[in-house]
Amino acid sequence: MTLSDPKLLGLLHDRFVCGWRNIGGVESYAGKSHNHPVKSTALHTSNGAGGRNIQMLMISPTGNVLHCLPGFWSPVEMFRELELGLELLEIDLSDKSLAEKRDEFLLAHLNHAAKHPRSTVAGSHLQGFDKKRERDQEESDFRRKTDGEVARTVDQVMHERMAQRPLFSIEKFDIAAVVDYGTSFYDKAGDGCCDLGKGKPTMPKGKMKKKYNPEGWKKN
Repeated sequence: MTLSDPKLLGLLHDRFVCGWRNIGGVESYAGKSHNHPVKSTALHTSNGAGGRNIQMLMISPTGNVLHCLPGFWSPVEMFRELELGLELLEIDLSDKSLAEKRDEFLLAHLNHAAKHPRSTVAGSHLQGFDKKRERDQEESDFRRKTDGEVARTVDQVMHERMAQRPLFSIEKFDIAAVVDYGTSFYDKAGDGCCDLGKGKPTMPKGKMKKKYNPEGWKKN
């Protein structure tokens, strides 16, 4: 994801308490990728790319998981998902019964997915290497029911998976299953998926030693 957007930063600052945890080498579902130097800018890719590498959870003060955004998300799409998270928070904190809350939670996720703009759907396609892995999974929920082709997008599948986990507590929330798609290694240089030019260091020439080739990273 990229946070280089004032509107997105403002919403996070005003309405969210943010924290992070390093899952590398800790969680079995944690993915791997090429090196990404600290002084490089973010690479633009499709929504949901690298879902095993990073997961952005929206958690209510009650401890219930409202949303889980796997992988990269553009500022525009992430802003919309954060707004949904705030709507889901109101549901969780309401005086309604748990059954009513869970019904509303389920519908909120499915309705949100159904109303995604075409640009969001188009920008949430699986990377080639991830699609290859899903084609090997007979029961993949990325398959269309009409012809069985792995052509569904991350934004749609993500909301469906969340709808199946209505107001689960963080202790019961199975992150591994939610982000179980694609390969565990995210090959940002191997699929032509990223704008590598935008990912080059932004420091003045000669100010930083060249430690990598932006046209082809090597696996660790």
